Amino acid sequence: MEDNLAFAASNNMVCRHESVERIRMRRQREKEVSSLRRFVDGAFFATLVFLALFMALDSKIKDETWIGVFGSFVVAAFTIAAAWVALSGNRAQIKQTNDVEDERLQNSLIAARAILPSILSELTRITLNNLLLIFPDNRAPSGNDTPKPKVFLRLPDDILPPLKECIQYADPVSQERLANILRHFQVYEARRGNRTRHTLRPLHLDNPPPPNARELSAISNAIGWAVIYGLVSDAYGFARGSRPSIPSTVTADRVRGAFLSAGIMLDEYPHLQTALENRIARRRLEQDWSNE
Repeated sequence: MEDNLAFAASNNMVCRHESVERIRMRRQREKEVSSLRRFVDGAFFATLVFLALFMALDSKIKDETWIGVFGSFVVAAFTIAAAWVALSGNRAQIKQTNDVEDERLQNSLIAARAILPSILSELTRITLNNLLLIFPDNRAPSGNDTPKPKVFLRLPDDILPPLKECIQYADPVSQERLANILRHFQVYEARRGNRTRHTLRPLHLDNPPPPNARELSAISNAIGWAVIYGLVSDAYGFARGSRPSIPSTVTADRVRGAFLSAGIMLDEYPHLQTALENRIARRRLEQDWSNE
């Protein structure tokens, strides 16, 4: 896994990238050329119409005057026609260039998607590890082979270049979702920092006492890592080509699935279960970055 990521990062998958802003500028220039061509087309045909009307209505003009006016219209018509032909050639060249560029971007997206499953697999492993660190006394049910975590894992630096490739060439919705994964990682890594670890332990009481500040912090972090797991899980379909884009929101089932994948039985942690259901009901699973 690390060798593959290092290989992808060192070769950078493609020689150069074009930012989304540059693509928009290119398309804007194409629209401007199309608008200019429509103007020239209109002027050309308007000249022909005026020429025909002038010939039909001004038959009483003296011959010398008629020849001069007619000549002027002919010169104008040929000038506009020449401009029309030149713009048509430029437009054809621009279209050919854009077709080549679109094909290159499509191939780049295919290349980026090829390595994205490996990246997501590594992110899933890190997420489950950091989630389980909050549950030191958790006893996974029989059949769950999730390894016991030992240390807090951070996002490896060698993942960032290929992940940036995927973000750059994806559709706008998928770009935002992949970027949102990075945002959540950064937030919860920063919250971890060098502070004392807050943990949760199973409660086998009918009426457990209210959670204290440390437990509330641990609950928030547990839900946060479960949300990251859901965000990463949502991206697998896009990475494997079975979905055209990543879903725009994470679902409650995806988040609950994080705890199941880690072997955490939510009914053993009533405070966590209540907090999770409250956030699901309020549709506030993901961080609201507009209020940060």
